[in-house]
Amino acid sequence: MKLLNLQERSALWYKIHVLLYDLCNISKDHAAEARTLCTTDELYISAPYFTPEEALLIKNTVVSPPILTDIPEFEALDFDEDINFGTDESPKEVAPQKTMTIQEAITSCLQNFFAKRRASGDVRPCGPHDMGPIYKAVFGITTEELKDEKFLGRLRRTGLGQSKDKTANYESKGKQKKKGGKVN
Repeated sequence: MKLLNLQERSALWYKIHVLLYDLCNISKDHAAEARTLCTTDELYISAPYFTPEEALLIKNTVVSPPILTDIPEFEALDFDEDINFGTDESPKEVAPQKTMTIQEAITSCLQNFFAKRRASGDVRPCGPHDMGPIYKAVFGITTEELKDEKFLGRLRRTGLGQSKDKTANYESKGKQKKKGGKVN
């Protein structure tokens, strides 16, 4: 499956947008924080956002590898692979890879970061700072799309759009009633 095929599945593409929104707004939005804290996958591609089948489909979708210069937050990372980043030289004896899966694209961007996190016992990267820019590059989603009023309105109204699912609980965890029935 290619990225275009994911984009054609409007419900799934919407959920991908919600995940990106959450990763980029975790510190400002309690519902985003609650949803991301419920993920069980190191790439955040799991419930409450996606069913196991959807997660597998997304991870195995074929994309062009993101170019590191498109992700300025990662220019300073030290890559162990034979990549001569910042020079005019091309990598030696490495054929350029034209496509890779989304999972490969994301993990290749975070290869060294994952090793450091695993050593600390936590394999999940920090959502907003580490995953947001990579996901935007891999999925080709812009910041403007995540700020679109139609998208934000739908997100406020329906969350992940699974009203009979557990996600409604994740999205309301941050709100507690005070005396008199006011929501905090």
